[in-house]
Amino acid sequence: MKNQKQIGIILGIGCYLMWGALVYYWHLLSKINSIEVFSYRILFTIVSMFLYFIVSKKTKKLNSEMKALINNKRSLSLAALASLFLGINWLVFIYAVTINEATQASIAGFIMPLVSVVLALIFLHEQFDRFMVISLLLAATGVILMISSSGQFPLLTIIMSVCFPIYGLLKKFYRLSSDVAMVFESSILMPFILIYLIFFAKHALWNYSPLTIFYLVLSGPVTAVPLLLFAESIKRAPLSLIGFIQYLNPIVSLVLSVTVLGESLSKADAKSLIFICAGILIFAIGEFILAKKKQVT
Repeated sequence: MKNQKQIGIILGIGCYLMWGALVYYWHLLSKINSIEVFSYRILFTIVSMFLYFIVSKKTKKLNSEMKALINNKRSLSLAALASLFLGINWLVFIYAVTINEATQASIAGFIMPLVSVVLALIFLHEQFDRFMVISLLLAATGVILMISSSGQFPLLTIIMSVCFPIYGLLKKFYRLSSDVAMVFESSILMPFILIYLIFFAKHALWNYSPLTIFYLVLSGPVTAVPLLLFAESIKRAPLSLIGFIQYLNPIVSLVLSVTVLGESLSKADAKSLIFICAGILIFAIGEFILAKKKQVT
């Protein structure tokens, strides 16, 4: 059990580092309509996953798990709902980056862990020690300051902040291998994607430059890999713990937004980040002390 938790933490760290770096990847596609980018992302994610199952010779596993899911109405409903929340999060994030609001998308990343922790407390009845409570209060203070200093209602930030934690929570209530889940979650959105690409998209894939086509095709595996890591991490570690590790995502994203993409960070946002980072530090100290106590006992 202990080893599984450690593996979950490692997978979570890898996942969030990759997600943080994606802000630059979507910036490379910022001149393309965000809905088209989102649509091709879904399309090539499915293609990537089917190739994965064929190459790894796991098509029987895919078929058996999909049939079992379809026969379980409760799990099917939860998985479909999780897919919709994931899709909304993807679309809004891509849109935010394409309109040069990557910083706001990064700020959403700082709020997501708080929502994950609250959801874990309410729905999963996970226990919190004093270090996590202090961490949560500090991080919440930073987030409140960040929102209040913006001067406007951060709609995109709020949508992203809520959708992905709900997606993570829903995945706790049904069992599906991470790779099969990736196929199912993308497939749920596929009918809407095809309708859009065939009837409403302004450009066909072949109308873009070879480099842009390469980026769009690569968006499939770029999406699949970190999401697979995330799915495996929440199977092995508590949602509240994974929620705090999630701060790696916006930290990397924010650094890239300011240093590479040239976006600005206000003094108020910088002050808010001090509270958030202090919360992360206390949380890390608490986990270290807890690990030491378990070694002694």
